[in-house]
Amino acid sequence: VEEKRLELEADGREAMFKQVCELDFGHCRLSLAAPDGASYLGVESLKNKRIATSYVRLLSKFLRKNAIQADTVYFSGAVEIAPRLGIADFICDLVSTGSTLAANGLREVEVLLDSEAIVIQTRVAVSDEKQAWISRLLQRLDGVLAVRGSKYIMLHAPRAALDEIRSLLPGSEAPTVIPLEGTPDKVAIHAVCRETVFWETLENLKAAGASSLLVLPVEKMLE
Repeated sequence: VEEKRLELEADGREAMFKQVCELDFGHCRLSLAAPDGASYLGVESLKNKRIATSYVRLLSKFLRKNAIQADTVYFSGAVEIAPRLGIADFICDLVSTGSTLAANGLREVEVLLDSEAIVIQTRVAVSDEKQAWISRLLQRLDGVLAVRGSKYIMLHAPRAALDEIRSLLPGSEAPTVIPLEGTPDKVAIHAVCRETVFWETLENLKAAGASSLLVLPVEKMLE
């Protein structure tokens, strides 16, 4: 995007471009970590220390903000081994669960920023053709993200139990009610439920008179 070769890109929270949408994955944080035996009493402990990282600009920004003079050591990949190699006193790296740090005798001591996968767009004007393509892509992404975790429920139910069954469908706004051929006292109900459908939900629906219950995953939906 920065080199104007791309119009869209999946990137982290700190990207200096227009944020288009969040993708709800890749959640992590950029953190400082110290060896288990090392003392850390706050950012002052970083003074005149060596810090290994792949994120030199973000670390440098943090150090300037806190008026800390330290040596930044660029390290590409497997940053967590830098203290054991004697290359650095601390590291600055992305952390998700912290298990990699623990496995290498490190502990998280400071969070610089939180990050997640997002879609960013260049602020440079693009042609109408490219903008139309971007709009279609974003619509498709929204169609997937909007129904993540949703389920499509189909069932048969007595007309007399419609109100009760509607109340039992989790996160459903307006289920579709379809007459059943040859059975005027029963209908088919189709609904997209935007909340988790548990076995208890199905059992409650069955107890209310529903039958032939079918639950399907929803991959995408355009509204």
